[in-house]
Amino acid sequence: MLLTIISFLFVFTIIAVVHELGHLYFSKRAGIRVHEFGLGFGPTIWQIKKDNTVYKLNLLPILGYVKIAGIDTDDPAEKETPESEKYQAKSVGKKFMSIFAGPMTNLILGFVIFFLVFAIMGIPKGISNEISTIQPGSEAAEVGLNIGDKLVAIDGVNYASPDKAIEKIHQSAGKKLALTIGRGAETLVVAATPKYHPKMKMGLIGFALKPLYEKINPIKAVYFGAKETVVLSLTIFSILGRLLVGKIGIGDLAGPVGIAQITGQYAQGGMLSLMGFIAFFSVNVAILNLLPIPALDGGRLVFVIIEAIFRKPVPIETENKIHGIAMYALLSLMAVLTVHDLMRIFIK
Repeated sequence: MLLTIISFLFVFTIIAVVHELGHLYFSKRAGIRVHEFGLGFGPTIWQIKKDNTVYKLNLLPILGYVKIAGIDTDDPAEKETPESEKYQAKSVGKKFMSIFAGPMTNLILGFVIFFLVFAIMGIPKGISNEISTIQPGSEAAEVGLNIGDKLVAIDGVNYASPDKAIEKIHQSAGKKLALTIGRGAETLVVAATPKYHPKMKMGLIGFALKPLYEKINPIKAVYFGAKETVVLSLTIFSILGRLLVGKIGIGDLAGPVGIAQITGQYAQGGMLSLMGFIAFFSVNVAILNLLPIPALDGGRLVFVIIEAIFRKPVPIETENKIHGIAMYALLSLMAVLTVHDLMRIFIK
């Protein structure tokens, strides 16, 4: 549990800080003053002021934030800020880069980590028979399978490749299987029944096998890193489309608790496994933040586009009110997802 909590906070903080650094850097490049850049929340334990920006380290070093002049209108520093250095005084292009920079840096982070993982580990080349992840609340978790266990046989049959064994599981929804498991020096036989997944139309026990890798040179690692980032981004858009047309329900999504559990699982797989998850999650954050929904960066970009079309900005006070209302809606959605996460854990 402690590893899950620490790794979850570590992942969230890295992704949030990189996101806010993007806003900070490109806002300053656009000549927009940034009142404050903070790491964490709560009482300030250290701060320094440079180029009209206060950099803070707070007591709870979790997540991060920026306060941009002209957007954070409640900040006391607004009164001392020249109008020419405020967000609303800048051109459409500079506003766009100031806001787009957050998701953009998350995409860059995802690419860089994917590149490093491919450069160090290589590219996937099949799977081993070792269990690498177990889904919380799944049949695998209920029957006591552990990360690191090795799938030796199913119903006494040794399969030529792990892929064939997984295919057997997928074809056995509702049928009790005898899994021969290697756990260190022990050999166990565990009874598990694959549960039918209506969306995937197959039986699942709830574990994944550890992938095998083929070493590649750095140039290929750049290619595969870029490819992984692009493919993942398109996949996220596809999933969002399926969500909009009702092919995926809200209950199928993971909230903070579910994401924390998944993070813990990847952390148990080692640093490279956790790095891969950070890349995956960073790209997810980037794409979701670009959705044209108020309270997200994509929502602010909508107002920038409106200004570009009508050549007149929406008053920042009106824009902030719309974002504020939408934030309550997003928090409500997060609360619903959290309830679903807890139900998946405690209600079998």
